[in-house]
Formats: sequence, C-alpha cells, structure tokens
Amino acid sequence: MTNSQGILFHGLIDDGNRTMHFKVLGPERMNCLLLFLRPEIPSLSGVTMIADVTVNKHDLPMIFVSGSGYYYCLEIYGLKKEKEMEEHYTSLAYGGTQFLVAKMKNGKDIDISIRLNEVKSLQFPLRNHTEVIFPIQVNHTPISRYTFYNKKKFTFDTIWIIFFKQSKDRLHVFVHVGKKLNFTLPFDMPFAIMCEVKVIIGSILFDCKNMCTSEIEMNTKIINLKTCFTKADYETLYDKTLGFIKARKGKFRSVKYFYRNKSEQYFHSITVNHNGIMKPYKKDHNGDPCSVINGRLDGLFFNTAMDSKRNRPLPCSPFGPVRLHITASFLFEPNLNLYFADFYCHYKIHYVTVILTRRDSPSDNFCKKRLKELDIHDNPFVCITTSNISNDIMVYHGNGLGVEVLYTEALNIHEIIQNQQGHFKRVPVIGRGESRPNGIPKNENCTICNL
Repeated sequence: MTNSQGILFHGLIDDGNRTMHFKVLGPERMNCLLLFLRPEIPSLSGVTMIADVTVNKHDLPMIFVSGSGYYYCLEIYGLKKEKEMEEHYTSLAYGGTQFLVAKMKNGKDIDISIRLNEVKSLQFPLRNHTEVIFPIQVNHTPISRYTFYNKKKFTFDTIWIIFFKQSKDRLHVFVHVGKKLNFTLPFDMPFAIMCEVKVIIGSILFDCKNMCTSEIEMNTKIINLKTCFTKADYETLYDKTLGFIKARKGKFRSVKYFYRNKSEQYFHSITVNHNGIMKPYKKDHNGDPCSVINGRLDGLFFNTAMDSKRNRPLPCSPFGPVRLHITASFLFEPNLNLYFADFYCHYKIHYVTVILTRRDSPSDNFCKKRLKELDIHDNPFVCITTSNISNDIMVYHGNGLGVEVLYTEALNIHEIIQNQQGHFKRVPVIGRGESRPNGIPKNENCTICNL
C-alpha cells in the first residue's frame, strides 16, 4: 500500500442467499481488515468482521433484503499486526461509505468500491451509533503499565475490540477474546499523556483462521485517561522541590499538633453514626493530575501549617469550622513509613504532600512500588527527632510552602479524645468553607513545580 488501497465488495441482492463478498485489491502492507457494517437504524443489529487480507475473497455475513430502504454504513480499518503480542494491531488506513438497499429484481448484482486512505485523524468507530455506559476501570502497575477491566462476566466467550489512542501517536487496536474484560497494554506509557479508550463488545457468530464475525452488543462511550508519574518522575519532582526549598529562607519548627478541618456534619456522622471511627477515603484529584495516588489511594489529610508568630495552628480554615487536633507524636510514629507524593501550587502557595503508612499494609505496598520513600528521621519536610524524654515532630516552614500529611489508616476519635491525644476546636471559616468535591488541579503554567 502506498497512499491508499482499494477494497471491492461484490454480491447479489435477493438471489436466495442475499450475501455479499469482498476482496482486497492492491499491494499488501496491512495484515488485517477490521470492518463495522450496520444499518443506520440503531435498533437493528450490525456485524463486526476481522479478516485476513492475505485471503483475497471473503463472504460478507450480512443478509440484504431488497426494498427494505435501509441505508447501511460500512467502516473499514486497515490494520498491521504488531510484534508485542498476538492480539495487538495498529491502524494504518481508514475508509467508509454508505449504501442503500433499494428495490431490485432477483439476481441483481451490487458492487461497492471503497478506497482506504492513510490514517491522518485517529478517529474511533461507531461514533454516530448508540453508545452505552459500560464502566471500565483502569489499574496502574509499575513501571507504567495500564490494565483495563470490568467486573461483568459473560457466560460465553465474547470478543472485545479495544481501541486505544494516545495524543500525537498511533491508534492501537486490540482484539481480545474472553468472558470478561481484563486486558493489560503490552507497553509502558510515558507520563502526562492524554489517552482515550473505547471498547466494542460483541457476541462471536463465526470464527475461523481467516475470518471472525461478531454481532455488536455494546459500544462503549470514550474513557479519558491521563498517565501518571513513574518512580523516576517522582525523583525529578523531588529534586525540583529541593531546589524550591533551598531558594527560601525557611527552617524546621517543632509542632505539637497535626489538624484536620471539616464541617459539623462530617464529624457528627463519625462520632454518632460510625462509633467514632474516622475512615480513610479515596484521594481526590487535587494537586498534580499525574500524581499516582489520585483516585487510587485511601487516606485522611492533616495540615501542619503554623502561625509563625505564635507557633500555633493557623487561626482560620478554608475547609470547615470544626478542627480536630491530634498530637503530632501520636500520629507520626517512628515505626511508620513515609513517602514523597506531590509538589504543586495553586498560583500563590506551593504544597508538598507526604504519605504516612503502616509498614507492610496494602497502602504501604502500593506506595513502596510507586513513590519515593523518605527517611522518617531525616528528610526535608517532616521528621522525628528522638530525645531521652520524647519524640519531637519537626516540620519545615518556609516562605510560601506548606506540608500536608496523608495518613492511610483509620482513627478512633473517641479513644483519641478520651486518652487526651487530641481535641476539637471551632475556628473561623474563610473562602468557600469546604473543599471542592474533586479537588483543584495544580497551576499548569508554573515553571517551579511542573515537569
């Protein structure tokens, strides 16, 4: 194939079989054709075909009845098989057409000629066909592999045609057969890449070496995905954070409390309806959109910011009027693990996010594989200094930098208050008075904290 390749469809309408066959014309650079044929009426079923182009003639498994007055839409992708895995292809060419099955005499020939052109705009198929919501979860595995899965399990083998597009790159096509979707991309992804995923799900009607056909059962909506940092990227972000700290005249200060501000309803629900157990929940998308903990790690955020003059927690809160103070040495223990997770800004103040986990817990194992581990006794942000009497918690306070701690374990507020390891206090509210439901993305134009 140079710039294009021709495909000729030839068949008979109302000849008894009402079938059509096609053959590929021209030089062969493609290994496979992926064809979507369907009536324009969404309620009528169409078929999907995967055909070996080395065989120059295939039957088209669609019955056409003359006089139906239906338009049929035909989309064709010319695919090249990749070496990574058996079911991996990339799209080289695309073509499409519409044809009308009108009233004809018996035995009337019909010919449809389609020319495939080199792919320029990486478009998804079936965009004007009915799309359904079929939740597709995404799992990240270090270094940077992504798995698409869904919990629904069919009772029979189903064909999953997975379209995967990353910005300014090829359109990947994966043809996967199984009772459920659980598919891992066969390559690592760079960070901060916007990707789109679409899945065509069908019942297999016919399958042989040269041709596979299926009936379209579901055509999913497009799922958007932004790839996250690798461990190497976190090292680079960590170095940027150190550069920022060195440029500021900050210093370590001993803090007595970590604190958490929320609404009255939030703490009332915990103390009354949940026996005082404050449970971790999914980290929102505040901060860097590429942070691997966003939407994946459960935790509870605690602030460490202090009033520099009085060395006390800040007098006001943007997140709610009720403040829970917890003794810093109770929360920040030497037998925990600490990780660097984010460095971001919202135009004025920069923030560092560190994760505090129980050793060998699921959260700890998640972080150990993906984040930069810190020495809890010696790091630039928050650390423990041990004396003969007690452990002091030291937090870096610098001009324009805040350190926030994400604690990944549940806490019993009743016990904390009873044992005098914490207390509540009301504080004035500033701004919105509550956090945004999905968080606030970082300032993407900042040259300090963006990679």
